[in-house]
Amino acid sequence: MQILNDQKTMKNNIMLMLAVSLALLSCNSDSEDIIKTEKGKLWLSGGLYYCAEQIHLDNGDTLIVNLKEVISYTSGDRVTIKYKELGRNKNCSYGINCSVIELRKLE
Repeated sequence: MQILNDQKTMKNNIMLMLAVSLALLSCNSDSEDIIKTEKGKLWLSGGLYYCAEQIHLDNGDTLIVNLKEVISYTSGDRVTIKYKELGRNKNCSYGINCSVIELRKLE
């Protein structure tokens, strides 16, 4: 009889752990909603299609941006950027796609 009670308790504990795990997984934190501000250097390539416009951040990350967002800047400009991360760039595995909120040239 004791063995049956122990098995029921163990089964209940496993079910409880699974339910808690599922609840934790469903509470996904949306990093897309986090606006970050960083400084870096603009890099414009003359030939790379998927990774042509980049901002090399001082923290070591590389942001992939759209040409229309940086058209008025020159390669090598130091900038400060506010952005939302959109995920890794599938064509430039080291790059992070982002949505630019604000971009300013540093003097």
